[in-house]
Amino acid sequence: MLINPVTGTPEIQKMDNKNLAVRQLESKVFPKDRIEISSHAKEAHQLRLYAGEMAKKIANTTPDRIELVAQAAIKLKTGAYNQPDVTEEIAKRLSKVLMGMEI
Repeated sequence: MLINPVTGTPEIQKMDNKNLAVRQLESKVFPKDRIEISSHAKEAHQLRLYAGEMAKKIANTTPDRIELVAQAAIKLKTGAYNQPDVTEEIAKRLSKVLMGMEI
């Protein structure tokens, strides 16, 4: 049995061109979803990560303060520190630590 080779597939090409046109139209009509995160939110996230790391270091170096650090971690997670005056004080203290000054 001899099978004829497939040559010249204009029907497939037409279908592919039609699909391409539909995809191009859809991309204009239905743009892809995007999310933008402000630089302030990124910075706040980095500070929260850094605060967590610092809390772990403090807890590991001073076992008598583990309970205080645990309480602070709970307050961080529950949002108790999400107040402008508390955030400002934390930022001041962190900046002192980062600059090598004592609190």
